[in-house]
Amino acid sequence: MKERLPHLALGVAMVAISLSAIFIRWSDSSPLVAAAHRQAFATLLFLPPLLWNRAAGLRRLTRRELASMALIGLVLGAHFGFFFAAVKATSVAAAVLLATCHPVFVATIGAVVLGETLSRQAQRGLALALAGMLLLLGGDLLQDPGTLHGNALALVSGLLAGAYYLGGRSLRQTVGLADYALVVYAFSALALWSAVFAAGDAWQGLSQREYLLFGLMALVPTLLGHTLQNWALGYLPAFVVTVTLLAEPVGSGLLALAIFGEQPGWPELLGGAAVLAGIWAVATPPKLSAA
Repeated sequence: MKERLPHLALGVAMVAISLSAIFIRWSDSSPLVAAAHRQAFATLLFLPPLLWNRAAGLRRLTRRELASMALIGLVLGAHFGFFFAAVKATSVAAAVLLATCHPVFVATIGAVVLGETLSRQAQRGLALALAGMLLLLGGDLLQDPGTLHGNALALVSGLLAGAYYLGGRSLRQTVGLADYALVVYAFSALALWSAVFAAGDAWQGLSQREYLLFGLMALVPTLLGHTLQNWALGYLPAFVVTVTLLAEPVGSGLLALAIFGEQPGWPELLGGAAVLAGIWAVATPPKLSAA
């Protein structure tokens, strides 16, 4: 039974993360208001461990680290703003799929900007994922021109997610998870609330149902999903945990089919399969041939 626990935890994590888009679609609030509340609640979730340790990690942060995390938080806030808007404007499957392409964007930025070397497998994966994205975007545009706006929002959210992961890669080597999450989430919430006030979106007098959904957005995908992923990482190979991100668009699409009756069209099915295969190739290490 103990040997199965990491796999069970990973399965629960995949379901929890897949519910994120469903909670967003259920909400009647504007995308900015929902995202701002989600990040504010998520920030509060990381306060107890810091208070327990008397914020020792935060006091050790340098000004440069704090400034970098503030910038990363702004990027994360923008990612959530675009993603929440995308889920409201296009199909759940397309929104989650395009937003999950961040490993492709990270690999591309790493190769073009940072001069990192990509394996042939990763290069083929990038080409396949790009072809899949073009097929999805073009096919959706032919079937329903109204999806262009939502798909574009999802694509931007994926680019921002890539920038978020790339920016935090070096910081996470020196800053603890709870400290990093609290600062980054706090600045992302600040950015989103600033956008709410600037846009003049209604955020007062919301129903209890809305606040319940905001809490679930923060608790289920963030705390439950990602915490179980990180725990499973201690018992399973890293690439096994990494490729579970492929399950999010599949799980979200199946849940949207069951709950909202959203049937994916051929662009989502064919383009999505190519994108997921490309992400797999980029996110998993190539097999080494025997000497």
